[in-house]
Amino acid sequence: MHEYSIAEGVVLSVKSLMREEGLSEVSEVTLSVGDLAQIDKEVLLELLKILSSEYGLGNVKYVIVSEETTFKCNYCGFSWGWSSVKDSILKDLCGDFIECDNPVHFIPDLINVFMKCPKCGSQDYNILTGYDVRLVSIKGVK
Repeated sequence: MHEYSIAEGVVLSVKSLMREEGLSEVSEVTLSVGDLAQIDKEVLLELLKILSSEYGLGNVKYVIVSEETTFKCNYCGFSWGWSSVKDSILKDLCGDFIECDNPVHFIPDLINVFMKCPKCGSQDYNILTGYDVRLVSIKGVK
């Protein structure tokens, strides 16, 4: 379950930023979670609460904002979003299983192996947004 390691990394980053910024407490943390990260947001939120308590952060409100993964083809310049191709990619990888442990879930960099540009078929494209989990903002008291 990589949600645990992500939650722990977020909590440790918040603790570090508290020290750097001289904050006595943190009230709210906003995270951006990209579609391609395929994170279970409910599990992540629960782990963040548990780990915040264990690491002495107290009762922090965590807000998770979804970020669509977008791509741009280096060959033809076409741009597209994960939502427009997700179902067909996962059907190719998982068959009729509604939920499966597809390799993109564990190693997002593998997306270039499984997906082509919908316009020209090239596998030469860049991931522009929605690749990972990012710490967007922290609200706290000095």
